[in-house]
Formats: sequence, C-alpha cells, structure tokens
Amino acid sequence: MWHRTPIEQAVALVTAIEQHHGRALLIGGAALFLYGKAQRSLDYDLWVRIANDELVEILTALGFEIGSNRPGLLVAYYEECKFDFFLFKRAYNQDKELVEYDAIEANGKTVQLESGTLIVPSIADMIKLKKLGDDLRPKDLEDIAYLEALLKTGMS
Repeated sequence: MWHRTPIEQAVALVTAIEQHHGRALLIGGAALFLYGKAQRSLDYDLWVRIANDELVEILTALGFEIGSNRPGLLVAYYEECKFDFFLFKRAYNQDKELVEYDAIEANGKTVQLESGTLIVPSIADMIKLKKLGDDLRPKDLEDIAYLEALLKTGMS
C-alpha cells in the first residue's frame, strides 16, 4: 500500500539522492504535468547524477524492486509505479543539439510542492529532451506541440 502519492515518492527519491551528494531532475510526463499538461501515468522519469551502485542502494533501502539495470538506464518499481532513472551525463538529440545535465539543471525551474522541491527542465530544454532517442513516438510529438504552444504564450 502506498504511504506516499507517486509525486511524493519522486520528491522522497530526489531528497535521498541529494543526501548521497547526487543530483536529480524530474523529466518526462510528470514534469509536463507540473507545466499543466494532463497526464495519467504511473511512470516517472528522473535524470540523475549519482553512481549506479549508490542509486541501487538508495532504491533498495526505500523498498523499490530493481527491474533492469543497464548502462545509462535503471528501471525500478514501487508497487504499481515505474521509475526510469537516466544516468548519462550528456547526449545529442535528433536535432544534433547537445543535451547536457549540468546545462539543463542550470536552466531548470524549482517547483515547490507540499512534500518538498523538485527541479524540472525549462520548457525549451524539455523540448530538447523529448527529441532524445532513436524514434519520436506520437506521444513525444504531442508533448513537443504542447511545450511549443507554452513557449508562444511567453511561458518559460
């Protein structure tokens, strides 16, 4: 049974990562939700800067089940919620833009929630992140259109 809502669990994870001198950004659909896009996902994406073995230790201590652990990506589950942890430092997206953790974090927006704070990428950086990977899914294109519409309204 959940002791926390999924977003509270994400805040707890970020807090635990920071206590181990790591850093974390909330990305993906949950970050889009914080920008006002309706999302009904139990899938949370965190981009982290922490050693893989330390992350496994944190997740295990918090009661997560490790689903897969491969270079650059760790997948863990807590009850019905899935958490993807991206561990790469930088990558190029489909537009050949460098997407680098430090720059994305520096431009990020701090969101204050009842349970704590999270950093989410800026809208422009969310677009860059959505273009990572081999193929853009229809959902990614929809998310990019939503984010571009926010930019046109002057939101950052």
